[in-house]
Amino acid sequence: MPFAALKLKPSSGAKQIKSADDAYSFMMHMRLSYRNKPHWQAATQALNNAAASEDCETRAWQTFRVAAAAEDWLLD
Repeated sequence: MPFAALKLKPSSGAKQIKSADDAYSFMMHMRLSYRNKPHWQAATQALNNAAASEDCETRAWQTFRVAAAAEDWLLD
């Protein structure tokens, strides 16, 4: 499974994202002002296609990670 767990800062509203389903659920509970940002829109699109193949799931993980990093929500 290519979607590796990501640890997030408490300010994000989540502690850990373990799968593409977790990531999608997390994003759907975000405020609309966050979801409308370009990096979250790209993550949403990538996550919508994550089930298509292993490569798509890897791309979704990378896109979600970039979006979380843009918000400074990733723990080192």
